[in-house]
Amino acid sequence: PSPHRTTRHLSLGTLPYVRDHCVYLQPDDWPEPADRFPVVPMTTLLELAAEAAHEVRPGLTVTGYSDVRALRWLPVAPPVDLTVTATPADGGRVRVSLGGHATVTVHLAAHHPPPPPPGPTALTSCGPAPVSAEALYRDRWMFHGPAFAGVHEVTALAADGIRGTLRALPAPGALLDAAGQLLGHWMQLKLTGDRLVFPATLDRVRLYGPPPPEGALLAATARIREVGPGSVRGDVELRGPDGGVWARLEGWTYRRFGADERVWPMKFTPEVCGIGEPRPGGWCLARRRWTDPASQELVMRRYLGAAERARYERCAPRARAGWLLGRIAAKDAVRELLWESGAGPVFPAEVPVGTDPHGRTRPEGPLAAGLHLSLAHKDHVAVALAHRAGPVGIDIEPVTDDPRALEQIALTPAERRLADGLQAREATGGAGRAYWLTALWCAKEAAAKAAGSGLGGRPLDWAVTSAPGGALRVDSPDGLRHLVHLDSVHDLSAHHVVAWTGPPPVPRTDTDTPTSTEATHGS
Repeated sequence: PSPHRTTRHLSLGTLPYVRDHCVYLQPDDWPEPADRFPVVPMTTLLELAAEAAHEVRPGLTVTGYSDVRALRWLPVAPPVDLTVTATPADGGRVRVSLGGHATVTVHLAAHHPPPPPPGPTALTSCGPAPVSAEALYRDRWMFHGPAFAGVHEVTALAADGIRGTLRALPAPGALLDAAGQLLGHWMQLKLTGDRLVFPATLDRVRLYGPPPPEGALLAATARIREVGPGSVRGDVELRGPDGGVWARLEGWTYRRFGADERVWPMKFTPEVCGIGEPRPGGWCLARRRWTDPASQELVMRRYLGAAERARYERCAPRARAGWLLGRIAAKDAVRELLWESGAGPVFPAEVPVGTDPHGRTRPEGPLAAGLHLSLAHKDHVAVALAHRAGPVGIDIEPVTDDPRALEQIALTPAERRLADGLQAREATGGAGRAYWLTALWCAKEAAAKAAGSGLGGRPLDWAVTSAPGGALRVDSPDGLRHLVHLDSVHDLSAHHVVAWTGPPPVPRTDTDTPTSTEATHGS
């Protein structure tokens, strides 16, 4: 049989209920709907597939679905034209492809089959549910708005499943989506890590009657079949008001996304917390907290507005992770500064990060007016510094594996002696000479960023000496003196030096010139 193709125009106008299926929270008056990421639920895709199946086999009843595969998100802001292909198969089946977003086999027959006997409801180590249905939506365990807030009650939580009551809502796919919410909520409560989950595949849906009327309450029992490092698989049985089985959803697999102790809280309160780690000295550190591109995309959409996402997409694939880390560190550095001054809730999208006409990083938007910003990223880490007083600079460098190259290219003989002196002052087990050589280089980079000029390919023109309190002084070629502070960042793969500028630079005078002893051994 030849396939039947149609085109569906999908938008918030044609599918208005998807406004209540937005993955990300934004301020109430936020003007860009795409930043909320309104996506069509997997169970609504089943309804779209059923409509396509009826076009090639009209007059029949949908009795279920099989081989459901959600391949990628289907957002409807901005609008999208979706190519729907329906191909009849034997046994009353129609195979439906929804663009490159999902594939579904729809099962049709003259009427629904008789319901089977109810399955067992007993669960292992069953106890009361710690989160009520009201709190499920109020506290953003689920991001769903009223059109999809179909969990009416969560009655019990067990080691191998969860029970509750669902309410039939008029939005297409809302009832089965509520069943998936109940199943996913078990994962939120019981998994010890990577608790951010979204449905990926569904082996079979069996329907034993027409859709329940709006407002009908159905008992739901979700049972976990398998928990793996990247996915969780389970079944759900729904019973109507008469106690008979209305539907069974078998082999529903959820994909687990990277969400550690810093990523996970942003699901609930992104306006008052961040992935970035505030560090002593006022700078912010962002580490790569994901291991796969799909988890990276979820973090990216939580942090970037529409214009920033366009810039992210223009980056080469290998460069995107570092670029994103820099934006995370920068936005969280700015938000920390705003929170400290009593600004209240600030979402990441409210502080876009751009560049000035000279290519220097700057925060944008009304909340960041008057703030100065610097950022840097290396490997799997990024750092940023925001300040009100004046231009700032920050840099991060891995401790060099080849100190000789650094000595020859970037450091003067006096600076190499300074590194020897700083190493000599360390206690046993100190950072070592390679660390101090890297630190001096990093200090020059930070000072050059604060100056707004960069090193200009002449690092030897920037002179580093020691300063009280463990800091460094960097004298720039234009006669300014920068105070630079140091810190370290360790991870499993590397040791990094972080250098950032303190107060705004001051003009250097002859009386400030360090003595030869200071330049050699530190003050």
